[in-house]
Amino acid sequence: MGFREILRRWRSRQVTLSAPLDAGTAAANAAAVECHRRGVLLRQRAQYAEAERSLMRAVELKHDFAEAHLELGLAYLDQGHIDDAVDCLQLAVHFAPGLVDAYIELGGVLARLGRLDMAEAAYRQALALGPDNCGTRLRLADISKMRGDLNSAIDGYRAAVACDPQSAQAHGKLAYALYLAGRYDESRACFDAALALRPDFAEAHHNLGLLQLETGYPTDALCSFERALAIHPDAAETRACVAHALRDLGRLDEALRYYDEALAQRPAFADAVINRSYALLMRGDYAYGWAEYERRFEVGAMVPRGFPYAPWRGESLAGKHVLVYAEQGLGDEIMFASCLPEVLQAADRCTLECSTRLVKLFKRSFPRAYVHGAGKNDGKEWLAGLPPIDCQVAIGSLPGYFRRSRADFPARRGYLVADTQRIGAWRRKLAHDSALRVGIAWRGGSLRSRQVTRSIELPLWLPLLKQREAVFYSLQYGDTKPELAQLRDQHGVSVRHLGEDTDDLDELAAIICALDLVVSVDNTVAHLAGALGQAVWTLLPYSAEWRYPRSGEAMTWYPSARLFRQAQPREWLPVMERVAIALQTDFAACSIV
Repeated sequence: MGFREILRRWRSRQVTLSAPLDAGTAAANAAAVECHRRGVLLRQRAQYAEAERSLMRAVELKHDFAEAHLELGLAYLDQGHIDDAVDCLQLAVHFAPGLVDAYIELGGVLARLGRLDMAEAAYRQALALGPDNCGTRLRLADISKMRGDLNSAIDGYRAAVACDPQSAQAHGKLAYALYLAGRYDESRACFDAALALRPDFAEAHHNLGLLQLETGYPTDALCSFERALAIHPDAAETRACVAHALRDLGRLDEALRYYDEALAQRPAFADAVINRSYALLMRGDYAYGWAEYERRFEVGAMVPRGFPYAPWRGESLAGKHVLVYAEQGLGDEIMFASCLPEVLQAADRCTLECSTRLVKLFKRSFPRAYVHGAGKNDGKEWLAGLPPIDCQVAIGSLPGYFRRSRADFPARRGYLVADTQRIGAWRRKLAHDSALRVGIAWRGGSLRSRQVTRSIELPLWLPLLKQREAVFYSLQYGDTKPELAQLRDQHGVSVRHLGEDTDDLDELAAIICALDLVVSVDNTVAHLAGALGQAVWTLLPYSAEWRYPRSGEAMTWYPSARLFRQAQPREWLPVMERVAIALQTDFAACSIV
């Protein structure tokens, strides 16, 4: 029986293949072994056509030759013939249920195909046959990571480390999973262990650099990325990460050179494209920076929403109905909304899609627009009842047409409008506090948007919070009562809680307008206060986001904002001391008339 017939019968399950199907002679078996030996050598030399012929002949001579099916599967895998590889590997484990390597290879192929349950079953069978196999444990943990189950992945990688404490790969994979989970101290220790075992472990150097960059150590990150790049000079990902670190250190021209080198290697490398545009914007090169930022859709850094209208490219909007749709986070929507007055002035009609949390505020602030709140994955049925729409544009694309130079940023103090009745109600509610009324927010970002560097633990605020000239109110989103109680019990300092009202952005806007000053880390509160034209002191990490200038206290987007930045990474106490002094010396200037 020829190999193709064996494979055809296997695929169609017309027959359960078993050893007695073709009783081979001793001579045939010996010939099969020789064909297998030759096929292995040919595959190792990448002579795949000859390897296939030799291995096919082996299974024709001895159809239950599991090792030959395994090797043939590997030959197909080397060439990217995935379906044939799966069939051959399944035949291998069918004929030799104790062949550990076949289960491992089969699990790997199934994982590549996204058949994670089947891959896991193959790996578990391999583990049952060889419980001391560190590699199998690593692959099982990889399946958990692919599913997004980081806790199970971490447990699996720990089991692999316990199985082989000398495996640098096991320590490295555990370190990376811990990094993804935000368990930075544990992750750093595991990276150290991996690199102690294998100093030339490029992947570990690279991933350690990611951790250092995310936790606010750009100088250390640069060293780690440079070590990784020295080991693998052709790694475009690492070259782009060198650029990220240089950008965070303010070495923008050097960063741009590395981005260009990474893009010369991979022209559509999304991470390099989007971050290169940020570096250009940080440098103040707005026209070029926004043009490059627009490539975020082209390279897949961000996904277009798929509205069925022609894109707006800056042509006249006279007599036209334009759809401006949401993208990115709340702070971005608020900041980019500064361009909406220009759109409304230019267009005959404007439909504005935004986060549902912004609807009331945007409706009041942009009364000429039809405002619709939606999630970014919602359907588009709501568009059916509207007048015909001529063109569409993402809100993040507007600055490319209206903020092409520093002179294009308007000097107006604000463009969002809070509810005047609610402002009055809050002013009356807070009137018993004759001191300066200051709202604070101390957490910003998410796990992958540098939450560690954009947040300041409340005890570090003590130089400010002990100022008797002011009464402080929490504007922080989420449940803050335990933190505020701990601050009061341990330090004798009170920050007043305003209930759940701060979770409603429209109510939060009214509260901000009823206060004298907002002091906030880089988060939605800072954007909202600036967009309302209220006095806001924004506390910036050493490596601030692209929207903030590298020096100075002024911010182009929000004229009412004043910036206080770290002089050294991770050092917040000197910043808070400067803010406390500013509160004392600028007390009169803080009050809003």
